[in-house]
Amino acid sequence: MSEVKENIIQVNKFLHDYVAKEPKSREYSRNTTNAYGGDLENMLAGACNGCLKKCNRDFTQAIYCQNAVSTLMSMSIRGSVVIMHGPIGCGSQNHGLEGRTKLASIHRGLEPEEAIWLSSNMNEDDVVLGGGRNLKAAILKAQEEFDPSCIFVLNSCAPGVIGDDIEGIIEEMRSKVKATIIPLHCPGFMAKVFTSAYDVVYHGVLQNFQFTQDDGEFGLDKTLPDYEEKRAQLTEKKNKTVNLFVASSISAYDEKEIIRLLNKLGLHVQTFIEYRSPEELKNVTNAALNVCLCHVHDIYFVNYLKEQFGMPYITPSIPIGISATNKFITEIAEFFGLKKEAEELTKKETEKVLRAVEPIKERIEGKTALISGGYLRNGSTALLLNDIGVKVLGFRHFNYDEFGNELFKEVKETIGNVTNSVSTQASELVNLLQKIQPDLCLTHPGAGVWIAKTGTPTLTLFSENFSYFGYRGVFEVARRVDRTLKNRKYVENLKDNVELPFTNEWYEKNPYHYISDFRIDEEEKIS
Repeated sequence: MSEVKENIIQVNKFLHDYVAKEPKSREYSRNTTNAYGGDLENMLAGACNGCLKKCNRDFTQAIYCQNAVSTLMSMSIRGSVVIMHGPIGCGSQNHGLEGRTKLASIHRGLEPEEAIWLSSNMNEDDVVLGGGRNLKAAILKAQEEFDPSCIFVLNSCAPGVIGDDIEGIIEEMRSKVKATIIPLHCPGFMAKVFTSAYDVVYHGVLQNFQFTQDDGEFGLDKTLPDYEEKRAQLTEKKNKTVNLFVASSISAYDEKEIIRLLNKLGLHVQTFIEYRSPEELKNVTNAALNVCLCHVHDIYFVNYLKEQFGMPYITPSIPIGISATNKFITEIAEFFGLKKEAEELTKKETEKVLRAVEPIKERIEGKTALISGGYLRNGSTALLLNDIGVKVLGFRHFNYDEFGNELFKEVKETIGNVTNSVSTQASELVNLLQKIQPDLCLTHPGAGVWIAKTGTPTLTLFSENFSYFGYRGVFEVARRVDRTLKNRKYVENLKDNVELPFTNEWYEKNPYHYISDFRIDEEEKIS
């Protein structure tokens, strides 16, 4: 195996304290911003100079809460129970999250589990006197009624404000329950950048779950007559094993596509950490290489595995689109000395998918799109759309940091210096749509309702039900773009019959009007 090349992300430039009570939010650990308005060129210049972190808003309606993301990741761990420490309203989104985790499990061939969550149900008195008594009762109830493998305790805003000592409470309770208890410090007010939740969950996992630093014995009984033979087989397998780190936004079909391609190179694949049990997580060190399918999601953990266990990792661009998939497969193959095999595979697969999308491309070429969601998906999806003839007019990212610069330099060179914002505000998205009038908008699930009401056809940027990754994803996205553009009647009816809650005066303003610092001039035209 070759040495790992210099990673796109140099996460070591920021100091992560893996033994601290909680990780720092990404505004501090990665200089991540959630507020910017302008174009690609200025965004890249600001990120390169460390200036984007200075962006603020004069007005904010709402932002995504890291507590909800922490809940989704926690629920995906097999055999887990989630305790929401706070008022019961903090679990209002959990019923919807259960549906996602069940569907994801079914698609992966797993027995679907009920998503079990409890609340410490803090009231007005508890906010004054503390919620420790409620939390202890919830932990005991979780153990007695559900016998879980692990219990995640999510610290929300109310106990975060009053300073409940959940660490002390959990330490007291560890001897009273069989399950592993994992504290997660994720009050919404602690992070404007909701992707900080990924670091919060991984921080809790790495501090409380057991990982086996493989000593080359694989737990085998040395007295067995075939010990040496089995050990040699397992060692050979480990030396050709890749850990893929997945996320809730990555469908089972996407996993299967990447596993299919790596299997064709003769590599074995393990997936972590979501949809795995604590017992299965012990095997994370039995691999030669860790690979992030989305480094925004997993970089905190793979860097920990490198520091703690010496496991190399790579962070290739998310494999959406032909060029990104080719690079993704090639970079992994080069690590294992399989460059020639990768060239043959990517050539064959590329030719196959180009033949398949050619008739579709003829029908959709020249159409325009806006893309809204996480910046890695946005950039890679823009390159995919460009491959199938759709012109991208602009972006709306939930957040952004300099670790997207390599990707967006390529995007800018490929599609030009288009309008670009970093925003979680529905009002700004709707305003931007009114200004640039795209034929289509691809967006994070949940935001499509705002887009459809403007009369703009919309597709989800990711979904558990569809393919986006690899060569199969190129064909599937092209096919769905074609079908969506043919069927506009529904969104046209919505536009004619539903009134959005924004005034005409708002639509006359620049969509970036309330974003300060890097805000563009009011008179500047949105291209």
